[in-house]
Amino acid sequence: MLEFNFKIILRKPLKTPFVTQFHRFEFLETTANYSNLHKKRSSPMSLGNLYQPLRRLIEVLLIPVFSSVLLSCEPNRLEVVETFENGAPKEAFEVSADGEKEVYFSWYRNGIKQEEMPYSGGVPNGFYRKWNISGVVVEKGYYRDSLREGVWQWFAVENKPFMRGLYKKGLRNGKWEIFDENGKLTAENFFVGDSAVGVWRKFHSNGKIAEENSCHSAYEHGLLRTFAENGNPIIYQECLYGKINGNFMSYYAGGARHKIGRFENGRQSGQWIEYYANGGIRKIENWVYGMRNGEWFRFGTRDDGELGILLAQTEFIDGNGSFEDTTWKDNKIDGFIDIKIKDGEYKRTEFWEKGEKVSSADYFADAAGGDSKVAEGFWKNGKKDGVWRNWYKSGVLKDSLNFKNGEFFGLQFHYDSIGRLYKRETARGGKFPIMVEMLQVKP
Repeated sequence: MLEFNFKIILRKPLKTPFVTQFHRFEFLETTANYSNLHKKRSSPMSLGNLYQPLRRLIEVLLIPVFSSVLLSCEPNRLEVVETFENGAPKEAFEVSADGEKEVYFSWYRNGIKQEEMPYSGGVPNGFYRKWNISGVVVEKGYYRDSLREGVWQWFAVENKPFMRGLYKKGLRNGKWEIFDENGKLTAENFFVGDSAVGVWRKFHSNGKIAEENSCHSAYEHGLLRTFAENGNPIIYQECLYGKINGNFMSYYAGGARHKIGRFENGRQSGQWIEYYANGGIRKIENWVYGMRNGEWFRFGTRDDGELGILLAQTEFIDGNGSFEDTTWKDNKIDGFIDIKIKDGEYKRTEFWEKGEKVSSADYFADAAGGDSKVAEGFWKNGKKDGVWRNWYKSGVLKDSLNFKNGEFFGLQFHYDSIGRLYKRETARGGKFPIMVEMLQVKP
C-alpha cells in the first residue's frame, strides 16, 4: 500500500492594522510504505525505481496547485482614510489582497483604539467594539449585513453594563435593561420592531417600583404611575396614544391627595382642585384647553376637609388676570411676583414679561421689620445673563459679577465685609479657566 503524508498551513492575517502574519505553506514529507512489497520478491522494480516516478508525479500534478495557493495568500494591508496632524492614523480599513474591506478601525488622538468593526461584502458584519479614550470598552455587539443583531451592551465602567438590549434586523426588540454604577437594575423597557410596548418600569435604589408607564403611541389607552420609595403613589395619569390625556391625580409623600384634574391632548382642562395635606381644599382652578378661564379661588386650611376662609378670588378671561400676587397676560406671566423663601426669612421679587423672567431680587427680613437686599440680577432664557450683585446682611456690597448664558463671563469683583476689593477674576466662559488676581488690601 502506497501512502503520502503532507500538510498545508495557511495563516490569515491578525485582525490588527499594525501586526500582519503572512500565510505559510509547509511541505512536510513524501514517503512510501512498502510493507506489502516484500511479498512480491519477483517484482523487477526496485525501491529507487518506484520512488522516482512518484516524485515526478507529485511535481507535475500538485506543485502548480500549491503555487497558486501561495500566490493568492498575500497579507492584508492597512488603508488609512484619515490622519491626525502628526500623521498618526485616525480612521483606516484593513483590506485584503483582492481589495475587499475586512475591518474598520478608528483611534483617538492619544493612539488608543476607538472602534473596531469587521466588514464583509462591503458592509459591517461581525463583532463590533468601541472603547473610551482610556481604553475601556464602552459598547459592543454584533452586526449582520450592516444591521445590529442580537445582544448589545453599553458600559460606563469596565465590565459593568449600564444598558443592555436585543436587536433584530437593526430594530430594538424584547426587554432592554438599564443599570446603575453598582450593576443594580434601575429600569426595564420593552420593544417590538423599535416601537415601545408593554409596561416600562423604573426602580428605586431599594428595589421598589418608582414608575410604571404604558403611555406608548402604539396603545390607544395607557397609564403613567409614579411611587415613593415607601410604595405610596405620587402621580396617576391617563394617556391616549402616548400623549397625556384624561384624569390626573397627585399625592403628598405621606399618601394624602394633593391635586386632581384632567388633561385634553396634553393641556389642562376643566376644573382642577388642590388640597392641603390634611384633606382640606386649598385652591380651585378653571381651565379651557390649557388657558386660565373662569373663576379661581384660594382657601385657608381646615382640619375637617371643608372649605376654609376665602383668601383670594379672581376671574380669568382668556388667560388674562391676577391671582396670588401673580399677573398673567395672554396666559403668560407678566409683571412682578413676590415669593417667600425659607418660611419667610427671605423674600424674592421677580419681574416677568410675556412669560419670560427678566430680573429678580432677594431681600432679607431684618429684625426691625424692614427688607435688606441680598442679591439682584438679570435673566435671559431662564439663565442668569448680565450684571449680578450680592450684598452682606449689613448692606455692604459683597460681589459684582457678570454672566452670559448662565456662566461667569467677563470681570468679576469680590469685596470683604467692610467693602474693600480683595479679588478680581476674568472669565471667558465655557471650558476656559478663570484668571484670578488677588489684590493687596490696605488696612
